[in-house]
Amino acid sequence: PYLTHRHPRYWPDPTTFKPDRFLPEQSRDRPAYAFVPFGGGPRICLGAAFAQVEVKVILARILQQFSLTLVESQVHMHMGVTLEPRPGVMMQVRRRA
Repeated sequence: PYLTHRHPRYWPDPTTFKPDRFLPEQSRDRPAYAFVPFGGGPRICLGAAFAQVEVKVILARILQQFSLTLVESQVHMHMGVTLEPRPGVMMQVRRRA
């Protein structure tokens, strides 16, 4: 998945954060398995649908109450069993007025 999610044939400028690349009009010509955050086919993660809903609800609640600012502009990735930031993603958190 790490290499597939960064393949320049499917992801122009793959290391840049561009959420718009997942819009239907930009995804139309991309193969179905070019992005597989939960695997795919018969072995897809059973919790994939729940995880998608859960992350949206949690982020919405956090962003309603807090403002987040990235402290370090460089995030260093570590590939273990899963891809994760090391030592983490440092954020400044401020309560919204």
